[in-house]
Amino acid sequence: MADSGGMDIEHENDFVILTSGEDDDGGLLYDTNDRELSDFDDRWCVVGRFLTERSLDFMAMQHKMASLWRPGRGMFVKELEDNLYLFQFYHQIDVDKVVEGSPWTFDRVPLIFSKLKVGENPRSVSLNNLDFWIQLHGLSTGFMSAKVVKDIGNYIGTFIEADKNNFMGIWRDYLRVRVSVRIDLPLKRRMKLEKKGGEICYANFKYEDLPTFCFICGILGHSEKFCPKLFDTPQHLIKKPYNLELKAMPRRRQHTIGSKWLRQGLLVRGDNSGEGVGGASAERETGPGSSTGGEIHGKHQSLTRSMGLDGGIRGFDLGSNVDQSHGNISGKSAIRSTLIDGMREDTFEDIDGDLLILE
Repeated sequence: MADSGGMDIEHENDFVILTSGEDDDGGLLYDTNDRELSDFDDRWCVVGRFLTERSLDFMAMQHKMASLWRPGRGMFVKELEDNLYLFQFYHQIDVDKVVEGSPWTFDRVPLIFSKLKVGENPRSVSLNNLDFWIQLHGLSTGFMSAKVVKDIGNYIGTFIEADKNNFMGIWRDYLRVRVSVRIDLPLKRRMKLEKKGGEICYANFKYEDLPTFCFICGILGHSEKFCPKLFDTPQHLIKKPYNLELKAMPRRRQHTIGSKWLRQGLLVRGDNSGEGVGGASAERETGPGSSTGGEIHGKHQSLTRSMGLDGGIRGFDLGSNVDQSHGNISGKSAIRSTLIDGMREDTFEDIDGDLLILE
């Protein structure tokens, strides 16, 4: 320790401790060659926190996120403080893939994150938004336009982009828009669209990959069992205006990818159905109106395969619906009716927000 003008200077690791006679007059003098402060590459970084109050296993979290993101050039994770993490990537492609793929979850808890700007302090980044793809259901033809989609996106939150396939093809059941949503505000459920002249329609919102949210207040991050309104509202006055209708059905169901190889029944000893298409099993599935059993059995196989892959009907024994007198599939209209009934949208009794009046 050396005395320099009444002040003691003590070298400690990569900085210098400056002390004087008074207890509150000390300080730290950092070396300008500190690599962590001066050489930090913040070009491809993401800072984020998880929407939970419970502690997380840091090691398990970083392994899980790495397995989800699979960065081609790798990644580094640094815990800045409790539930605040810095994710550093080594190529623009990897960080873009993470930003565009939101929302991400660990242990069913969403990650609230933001891409770090050059020169920005990661500890001062505001983390209050989560990006979603949102499906817009119930739009009539007169309201299916890029302008309406953007206006609805800005009503829900902050518009990011619209699905490039929204207006490709003849008809779509819904349009998609990507929106940045505030996590401290209730989710938007529905809005009324009206044109001057009388045309009206209602747009219902369905959020893709929607995490846990409250059925009472509609805010992300907690269920109705932990809603703050329970403590200041009498039990008989508690209402649940939100429900699972806000969740969009998964657009891809990979768990049925093996449906064309799966059979619906257990093979019984003595049954030679596995020996060939035109065997005894095929004869049992044919009717007197057909020329050969093999021909109808071949049609049965193709029907089962096509209906299994397109996600429409699975686990259905179409062989039992073969008409014995005409060689046609019976119950076809009943199946179609069941599918149509299942696709009908339920309507809400109330509407969020103001009207959108179009010229």
